[in-house]
Amino acid sequence: MTPDQAQRIARRRKAALRERARHIRVIVASLSATFFVTAFLVVYVQLASGHDPALLATERHATSELASRSTELEGNENPSPSKSSSSSSEASSAEEPTTLTTSQS
Repeated sequence: MTPDQAQRIARRRKAALRERARHIRVIVASLSATFFVTAFLVVYVQLASGHDPALLATERHATSELASRSTELEGNENPSPSKSSSSSSEASSAEEPTTLTTSQS
């Protein structure tokens, strides 16, 4: 084998490796873009149709709180005046969020 033939073979192998690497990069980039677009569309369609999981969880929590409060109120239909004032103060303190004041130096 002459040095000229060896150089041609080496150039062909090098070109084949470059082409293979380029092909792999294109496939990986295409798959990544496809998965991203698919995930984005799934989330977009879900939110556009009104099925927001975050809002649903908040709604369920509010509904369960409302149900538990109505159950408590049904149990206390005829409370005595002293009990109602203490229970209302307890309920209001439990319902009110605590405030936290911070300052920056």
